[in-house]
Amino acid sequence: MLLRLFISFVLFLLSSSAVFSTNVLLKSGGVIKGRVVNQDANQMIIIDETGISRTIQKSNILKTVYKEYSEQELAAIRKEEERKLNLAKQKKETTNQTKTNDAKLPQGILTKQLALSSVDENCFFHASKVEWYWFYGNFSITNPNAWEELLPEDDRPIKVSFQSTWVDTTLTLLIGSLTTISRKTKVVEVCEF
Repeated sequence: MLLRLFISFVLFLLSSSAVFSTNVLLKSGGVIKGRVVNQDANQMIIIDETGISRTIQKSNILKTVYKEYSEQELAAIRKEEERKLNLAKQKKETTNQTKTNDAKLPQGILTKQLALSSVDENCFFHASKVEWYWFYGNFSITNPNAWEELLPEDDRPIKVSFQSTWVDTTLTLLIGSLTTISRKTKVVEVCEF
């Protein structure tokens, strides 16, 4: 009989600790111990240790721990969760600052201004680069930003044109008739003011 009473008491203690084994750490610093009876995306309903039903908004919850812990362990968990929250906040601020700085930069390929010359100006050869296209010259195969390396360092006006050399034409005829791949040469000329 005494053994049954002892086993019943132990089972009661185990079941009561299981009933109240949820610890809800609040962002405000408090802890609510109890049993979660219902929850959705926005709120959690918990019956605390005194038997009172409480509704907690999830936006106020730092972490929900579904296990019984000592006060020191809960303090360590709180400290770690607050550290994670601060890191996420700093990362978000850094990302927002980067986006703000990127928005201030001019959009597009170039990071410096270009002055394009008219056709009548006296221009001379500066650089050229071969570019490959497919589907009869409609889509570039080469890096579309690769021509930036052809630009002069100074702010002189430039003229950019496509030319087809005899090599470009020959390769386009031989390769392009079967594969729709073509080749053109981009020429950059620097012009006098």
